[in-house]
Amino acid sequence: MKLIYTLSSQDIHNLIRTANKRIYISLPSIDEKLADSLVNLGVSNITQLVIDNSEESIRNGFGEQSGIDRLMASNFAIHQSDGNMISFIIVDQNGFFIFPQSKIFQDEPQGPNAYKLDPVTIQLLIQNYFKSEISPYESGLLDPEAVETANMYFEKVLQEIRQNGFDNITFPLDKTKYEEIRQSLLANPPLSPDLQRQINTYTAKIQFVELKFKGGNLENRIAQLPKKAIPINSEELRNLLLTRIKMFHDISDHPEYKSFQSFKEKIDTLRLQYLIPITCRPGKNIVKMEDKIAFLEELKSLKTESKVVTSSLTSLLDIGQLNTKDLLRKELQAFFKINEPSEVKNFQTKDYKEKKINDIIDKIVASAKFSPIDQLIKRITLEEHFYDLTWNDFKDEELHHEFLEKGIMGKDEIESIVSQKKAYEVKK
Repeated sequence: MKLIYTLSSQDIHNLIRTANKRIYISLPSIDEKLADSLVNLGVSNITQLVIDNSEESIRNGFGEQSGIDRLMASNFAIHQSDGNMISFIIVDQNGFFIFPQSKIFQDEPQGPNAYKLDPVTIQLLIQNYFKSEISPYESGLLDPEAVETANMYFEKVLQEIRQNGFDNITFPLDKTKYEEIRQSLLANPPLSPDLQRQINTYTAKIQFVELKFKGGNLENRIAQLPKKAIPINSEELRNLLLTRIKMFHDISDHPEYKSFQSFKEKIDTLRLQYLIPITCRPGKNIVKMEDKIAFLEELKSLKTESKVVTSSLTSLLDIGQLNTKDLLRKELQAFFKINEPSEVKNFQTKDYKEKKINDIIDKIVASAKFSPIDQLIKRITLEEHFYDLTWNDFKDEELHHEFLEKGIMGKDEIESIVSQKKAYEVKK
């Protein structure tokens, strides 16, 4: 006969499982866990729900659109009470006032959050919240039998208290702990509720996102050639090697590489379609939350495509690397034909001179450092990172200006944030 309880999601699920005749629930909104419990237990025919049918209740973490959608799809009877702050659950003869916590701050209760209802209060709540659903089961609201049942309930509660005493759920204030809290708040003051609410409003509408495509600039990769590999001190030869030592030669016209280029263009199209670049935050973009699901779906498709496209590049890059080495040999042979290295000047016969020059060329080509192709393929990645806007972002006037210039936020919204910021800073 306890009066005060800590009810977790599992406790509420277990309570719903006991239902035979009726379930009444009043909450600011419905989260996915509760919706799953109700749907999975198949109690739509005996359940009545009331919620505050508002965007704010969901944005403030008291429920989820997916939870409400699931109940509606399963034909649950849902009513609304605008601005309702009284929460309870009634299952047959058992009922509790419950005090829900916003999911923004914590998922499950950390302390007492429910008060057990007596039979008369149960019936009064049903009468007030579900007038159109009153059945003969509740018709004898305050007849002698109902009052007698309530009296018996309270007699049992009082008897148990006399025998066992009250549950010890309150203690003297821990002043040491409070002083730690006070010092922490002085060092990092909490935002005013109005300002925090405004920040939450905008973080629910927009997010920062970084979309990074790495390792895709294959056509411009340069092989490294140590200076000591060049046998003569020739600026002309150095310039020649720099222009001819791109890692992959003559690959741009191949179908596989054209597919890769087309894939990179799709990434650019994705950026243009969904992302708004923020120049004052290099590498960061804004995505509107209403576009985020579509953005992620297309990004997922591109990531799948990237595996196919990059895997087809391996043989092409092998060929391109061999072509580069062949081109490097030809250029060196042409250069040394005119600019004979000192090492061959003492050779009298043409055949030995050519062999020596080829040996020098082999060493130069062998010294060129080409990255392993399998490692280059692994480095081709497409990644995304999301970031919520923070208090520091809302203090950044340069960011405000860019938001306004690019239509991310309106002038009245920016002015509202600035005024709230000034009021908060004055208060501090």
